[in-house]
Amino acid sequence: MCIKKIKNNISNIRIDIFLKKKINQSRNNIKKIIKKKKIYINKILCKKPGKKLKINDVIHIKKIEKKIIKYNPNKKIPLNKVYEDKYILIINKKNNIVTHPGYGHINDTIMNKLIFSYPIINKQLPRCGLIHRLDKNTTGLIIIAKKKNIYESLINDMKKRKITRIYKAIVLGKIKKNGIINKPISRNKFKRTTMSINKKGKKAITLFKIIEQFNVCTLLKIKLKTGRTHQIRLHMNYLNHPIVGEKIYTKKKIINKIKKIKKYNFLLNFNRQALHASKIIFKHPKKKKIVINSNIPNDIYDLIFNLRNIN
Repeated sequence: MCIKKIKNNISNIRIDIFLKKKINQSRNNIKKIIKKKKIYINKILCKKPGKKLKINDVIHIKKIEKKIIKYNPNKKIPLNKVYEDKYILIINKKNNIVTHPGYGHINDTIMNKLIFSYPIINKQLPRCGLIHRLDKNTTGLIIIAKKKNIYESLINDMKKRKITRIYKAIVLGKIKKNGIINKPISRNKFKRTTMSINKKGKKAITLFKIIEQFNVCTLLKIKLKTGRTHQIRLHMNYLNHPIVGEKIYTKKKIINKIKKIKKYNFLLNFNRQALHASKIIFKHPKKKKIVINSNIPNDIYDLIFNLRNIN
């Protein structure tokens, strides 16, 4: 691959910034390509992503062989179907199950079960038709497309925010009024497996409404206007009302407050975030509006029961 002479108006630009626009790769990926000794400027090896380009520089990128990862079928993963026709499938994901293969989870995900149960979909559609994801320890509803045109239509609807996703969550602290959180989110540059609120991040909007108040917690209905990774967990923590059981973003000072009240220590022993994707509303590509509800799972219901019965 060869990039032609650089125009005058973009001289003195960093090579990683320049290539990000030209070859549609992240700066992090470009850094990796440079480390692999694949980029040359005027036939001289480029060693730094911060290298400044000059007018008339010519960049050559050697062919990069992509690693093909084979994902295996796994019949043991439960799907828990709640709706299915020849166009779409909706499942109610259980706790402690990863949606899509990634680091540490290659063959034990929802997608691996879809590969087993729907091999034709796997051959025809990206991510075996998954329209969106849920975190490993978040339960609830996920939409899966079964045909290419349906996949494209639903992905487009998701981008245009035409698919309504509603969650129920128990958060620490007593929230006094309904609200909206509008704080952009980006990947944490120091810990790449987590996210952070960053003014340079992508737009992220979360709406929340009080369902029930307890002494030290609040049960919320949460509606996503955008779908960033860890969005609800991060936004609720920003308000100093982290989700019960949330382990990554919850501040120690909030945990310490709960520790001081022994009768509420059971909240600290909850082994996942108390977050459930309870409702999905969307226009079926071949039919009218679809509304699917999912009841709160037993572990979260037990939390609510205990909170109601503590004086």
